[in-house]
Amino acid sequence: MARRERTVITKEQKEALKSSFQEGMTSVGSPLIPAAAEATGLAPAVIENWIGNYKRSLKAPSDRRPRKPKLHTRELSAYNLFCRDLLRNKGTLRDIKPRWSSLGEEQKNNYLEEAAALKAEGKTQHLSPEMRELKVKKHLKQLKLEVSSLEALGVETAVLSLDRLKADSEVHKVSSRGAAGFLDSADTVNSFAMHFKGSSSAASTTKEPVSVMVKRVQELFNQKYKEAGGDGRLPYQSLLNQSITIHVAGLPNGITLKKPSFYGRLQLEEILKAAEQISFQIGPGRGIPTKTMDEILTAMCENDSSDICCVCYTHFNNDKKNAVKKWRQ
Repeated sequence: MARRERTVITKEQKEALKSSFQEGMTSVGSPLIPAAAEATGLAPAVIENWIGNYKRSLKAPSDRRPRKPKLHTRELSAYNLFCRDLLRNKGTLRDIKPRWSSLGEEQKNNYLEEAAALKAEGKTQHLSPEMRELKVKKHLKQLKLEVSSLEALGVETAVLSLDRLKADSEVHKVSSRGAAGFLDSADTVNSFAMHFKGSSSAASTTKEPVSVMVKRVQELFNQKYKEAGGDGRLPYQSLLNQSITIHVAGLPNGITLKKPSFYGRLQLEEILKAAEQISFQIGPGRGIPTKTMDEILTAMCENDSSDICCVCYTHFNNDKKNAVKKWRQ
């Protein structure tokens, strides 16, 4: 197909078109186009094409989107930079070789200086914040790929990182599945953050694992149970069987006494905040007396009226396990 010849618009025609543009001929299909075509002798299609080109020329350079910083994994040469600019300015691949050959020494030196600056920027310790952020993301991505490859070989891996130059940075975890379970069960992440940021700032940026909070609440309940006169750990099964009852004071509103693993994060946090106000009082269950075995035996054997009680009392003092067993029999 023969190429369509480009229409040349004279200076007088351009001035007439600009005048019509200011009067409202700013879009394709404008009713002012036929009058402009008659005044300039140009075809309506040519005028419509001119409108689009003229509108683009009116846009200020500041209207263009800012270029996002790009991290080059391969060093760029002066020739690469020249190709980049040529293609951005709507040049073609055929134009690259002849234009580079005809490029002046001064322009080539400019590209050489830019390439050297980019090379130095990639190695210097004083990177711009944008370039530093891109480098950090690049290395973290590589770590993730390496951990995945090691996991496929049967190697459990955990990598913790914390950006100390960012005040609101959180601990970034890259780990295999097995190692992730370990990090969740232990307080490793929080300890890692506290080591670099201090306990006050780390508490605001990292959350305590739920498993650790469950253990803390469990220890709290056991302590409150001992303070109320209980022996050993809080018997949750006895609570379910109603063998004993425990009256609790100081628990946050809407929270009842149950096994700590049944609480959610928010409930665990509220319980730990109210730890000082919480108190237990052990009460009777379904007709079960609240006195201990020692108190019952002592009361029955005070007047030495029963040989059986005396035997049980002797067994109780000498061998506690046998005494309890014989008492139940």
